[in-house]
Amino acid sequence: MNWEAISAVGQLVGALAVLVTLIYLAVQIRQNTAAVATATYESTMTGFNDINVVVASHPPLASLLDRGCQSPESLQAQEMVQFNFLLRCYANQWWKLFKLYERGSLPGEEWSVFAREAAQFMDQPGCRPFRAQNALFADLYTELDRHKSGVISDFGFGSQAPANEGR
Repeated sequence: MNWEAISAVGQLVGALAVLVTLIYLAVQIRQNTAAVATATYESTMTGFNDINVVVASHPPLASLLDRGCQSPESLQAQEMVQFNFLLRCYANQWWKLFKLYERGSLPGEEWSVFAREAAQFMDQPGCRPFRAQNALFADLYTELDRHKSGVISDFGFGSQAPANEGR
């Protein structure tokens, strides 16, 4: 029996085992990355949908959001508090996306779409004071300003032009 041949075969088998293990790990990492991305999107959409369902299910709240965005001076003190908390809910969702983008967990192209819509929303007359009074989100506002590009979504506000106008 040639011990050198047995040793060479053992080394070859060992190298193949390492290669198979590396391929397996690469597949597992890719699947895990996809699962994390899916969970991130699900969390994000759930957050926005939770806010939107509450607003859509309560006509007085929808009216308050519309009036608050378009003519905040028309809001009573209690309504202004409600409006500010609604804005905070949306800002928290955009903040989460911004942080995911900064950490490399959200691709730039996808962040850009969210940022453009957020910039449009936060540029409403009633949202501008919120921006001025909530410096917690200052980095987010700076980023949103980079993505201002006009109307990309129709939020249904009374005086807002439809998103497909002129097309």
